[in-house]
Amino acid sequence: MQLTPGLRIAARGLEWDVIDADPPPDPSIAEHRRVRLCCASGDLAGLEWDILHPLEPVTVLRADPDPRAPDSLRDWWLYHTAWLFDQVPGPATQAGRMTIEPYQQVPVRRALDMVRPRLLLADGVGLGKTIQAGLIAAELLVRRRAHRILVVTPPGPLLRQWEQEMRLRFGLRFAVLADAPSLREARARLEFGGNPFEATSLCLTSIDFAKSDQVLMELERTRWDLVIIDEAHHCAQPDSRRHLLARVLSRISDGLLLLTATPHDGNDAHFAALMALLDPSLVDGAGRLVGTAYRRHVVRRLKSHIRDPRTGLPLFRERRVQPVRVMVDADPVCAFHKALSDLVLPRLRTPRDTRHLTDALAFVTLLKRSLSTLAACVATLRVVAARLGATDSLARRRERQRALRAWCRRVARYGVLSAAEESAVASLEAEEMATSLDAATAEALNALIAAGEAAIPLDPKLQALRQEIRLIRLEQPNANVLVYTEYAESQRAAAMALAELGGIVLTIAGTDTEAERTGAAEQFAEQDGIVLISTDALAEGLNLHRRCRHLIHLDLPYNPNRLEQRNGRIDRYGQVHDPDIRYCYLVGTFEERLLLKLIEKYEAARVCLDIMPDTLAVSSATGGLREPIFAGGTDDLFAGLPRLVQSLDQAAEDTASEAWRDLLREIDHAFKAFEDMAVRHGWLGGGPTGDPTDPVTEAPLGLTVHTFVAAALPDGKVPGSWATDLHALPGFDGTTNTVRLTDDPDRLHDRLYPGRAHPLTRRVIARLRAGRTGQVAAARGEVSLIATYAVETGDGRFRTLFALRQYPDGRIVDEPDWLRHADRPSMVADWDTDFAPWAGGPALDRAAGAAADRAVATHAAAEARRAEKAELEVAAWLRRRADEICGPAPKPGTGDLFAAARPVIAAAPETRLARCAADPDQPDATRQAAAEVLAIFAARPRPCASEMRLRKLGLLLLHP
Repeated sequence: MQLTPGLRIAARGLEWDVIDADPPPDPSIAEHRRVRLCCASGDLAGLEWDILHPLEPVTVLRADPDPRAPDSLRDWWLYHTAWLFDQVPGPATQAGRMTIEPYQQVPVRRALDMVRPRLLLADGVGLGKTIQAGLIAAELLVRRRAHRILVVTPPGPLLRQWEQEMRLRFGLRFAVLADAPSLREARARLEFGGNPFEATSLCLTSIDFAKSDQVLMELERTRWDLVIIDEAHHCAQPDSRRHLLARVLSRISDGLLLLTATPHDGNDAHFAALMALLDPSLVDGAGRLVGTAYRRHVVRRLKSHIRDPRTGLPLFRERRVQPVRVMVDADPVCAFHKALSDLVLPRLRTPRDTRHLTDALAFVTLLKRSLSTLAACVATLRVVAARLGATDSLARRRERQRALRAWCRRVARYGVLSAAEESAVASLEAEEMATSLDAATAEALNALIAAGEAAIPLDPKLQALRQEIRLIRLEQPNANVLVYTEYAESQRAAAMALAELGGIVLTIAGTDTEAERTGAAEQFAEQDGIVLISTDALAEGLNLHRRCRHLIHLDLPYNPNRLEQRNGRIDRYGQVHDPDIRYCYLVGTFEERLLLKLIEKYEAARVCLDIMPDTLAVSSATGGLREPIFAGGTDDLFAGLPRLVQSLDQAAEDTASEAWRDLLREIDHAFKAFEDMAVRHGWLGGGPTGDPTDPVTEAPLGLTVHTFVAAALPDGKVPGSWATDLHALPGFDGTTNTVRLTDDPDRLHDRLYPGRAHPLTRRVIARLRAGRTGQVAAARGEVSLIATYAVETGDGRFRTLFALRQYPDGRIVDEPDWLRHADRPSMVADWDTDFAPWAGGPALDRAAGAAADRAVATHAAAEARRAEKAELEVAAWLRRRADEICGPAPKPGTGDLFAAARPVIAAAPETRLARCAADPDQPDATRQAAAEVLAIFAARPRPCASEMRLRKLGLLLLHP
């Protein structure tokens, strides 16, 4: 027996109304769950109490409306409106403080249409993935498909941003358990041995904290209705701790949302690993994607494809990307680069064994620092010189080399390290370079440092940066400019160079405190004429578009995804000007060859995802993508190399170029494939989002949530037992237990905006539904009886309302617009005299039962189709994996002329896998793979029969 809000029950010798109930993880699993009751009689009337059901026995009481005790029409309206708002699926209502664009509803509808909502939200940077994920979470909460939600983000500003967005926009208070002190504090409030994650319904944590052994072990002992992993590309490397965390969360959660604007880092295996988190059947045994089935789990849109459905105009401003060619022509700079090449090139030409490869990686990083700023390179050279001549044990050096290779792989994939990690890597690299150099090079190294110090005042990158800011300020004297660089030394050098221009120069780095970062970001968002220089450690999570449209990249990261993350700080939803993005690269140098590699990764990702944003605004010249980063016959890494990179505008001038025609064909093909797919799946703004001319902020009743809550709480007073849900939310005064409501979503701090997912709204609806007031009312009109009903399934996943109108002559008809009668004048009716002789009776009960059967049958048919499709997909995946692990299933043999072939009955795939997992002769890896497949198959969601419940809600007596 399922207890749902609105039921009257008997427990502990008293009558109670059910006002809230936790949904079970699986309706087929009988386990205890929390049910909140409100005492309906006696001295304890109004007391709220929690019980565990079915551990504590209860009896459902049938409490039909009493037509002899009518209430006011206002109470009737409130009672029935609460039920209307609580339909599943419910009417379109405002979820929170936001303007919802039609394109943002698409992933919500996709998620709700899935048996298990598991999606990769891969929209471009700035399209509002946080809001879309919040909308999905809010809708699942409202529909009671989710009660326990876990959000996992990278550490730093994103944690604070998620907490604020959920609290201010949706009214959802997420408990932050992202470090050891917060976990200890939460554990102290529990009984000995309690799990803080199990005791927290809405939880927010960080990836790096959750991946630790102790925390991961506690997470494995929990279950979640929905897990949201932000910046999920950090979990794409299959052998990393972050991926292990994602696999664990995928296994213990019903719904899973992976959020990333950069889902593909140029490595197909990493993208496939993300898809396997959503559904293992999307990937074969070798870790490759199976066909294009993964597309149904991916929501991928770019700003250029999002248009206003009313006007057809783009919703986002057009991005302008300008590559800035920086020439190396000053003699001191050329001399330094020549001396640096003489030092580095011999180390890059050594045999490619493991030891020398690690040396090469360290020296390549040294080169990359020289391409950022000369100050960054010289700072590293000073550290190397200080450690020159130091001796290390063989074990120490091997350990350092292993660490460097691991860091290099991580940087190549993600393009960013924290401030502490960057410092640790720089120290390891300096030690490795110092160990690989002999004492005889000390004089040459000191001469190189002296040459670098002489060249620093003429650094071409910093000169170009100053020139670009001057050009921007010529057009907009008070423009704010955002500058990104990869290294802290480059950040300091850029800040000193820009101080000469005057004005305010701010910096944000990973070593800053949260208060310092927040203060700098707020000042940048509130004042004009500021240059803000940030490191890559904070390329995620900053929203700086309100007062800035200019961004300059001082250096190029390894990964084009990092460029796109940087661009998204100003090119995002809410930007009112065309974003102006520039990046500097040294012409004819190692950096130009690095740009080719970025283009290569960019194209690899575009092949898989069909479309990529305009991140680089450059193409490679003919054959350019086949050039190595270091040409074997080059004696100077900074000498004039052939021009390998050209801007798209310059390439367009050569229309006869075969490379240019291939590029155009490839772009046309990619855009056509994306548009076909977007139309087929409804991913564009004009997709299955309903009539775009209808306001999405109002229910079909023409009633806003604010109007309903304000009518239910005319004096703003709320029961004291609700304080725990409303504490620290805007607009609630805990000293007087009053709320100050507003219908303006932009008032974030001093007023309460009751969105549909807000705990106050859910409390009001639950209390009105559970109460007995408002079931019956009387109004003037044609003599008739309007009876309202709710039909729902036992699992609470379907609930709809309908009304029947009965006349004295016996006619019974549907009454679709029954709530409008609340506007009629009220009256006093005598049930026994005017209605009892003809109203109600078996005929009305039969008509209500037939209407309920029709509604449930439509819902059941849709659910059966979805469940059958899911079962077929799982069965096909199981057969394929069984063949891959155990070998192909035996086929019927061929008989001779006189005897029929002996039938071969193949064992079921799960039987074959179970035998393989238990066979000691099989390799351990094979047995483990078989066991994992069986575990996934056993944990799959299975449909279960759910009883239909018909409930009479109320009566409206109409009489002249």
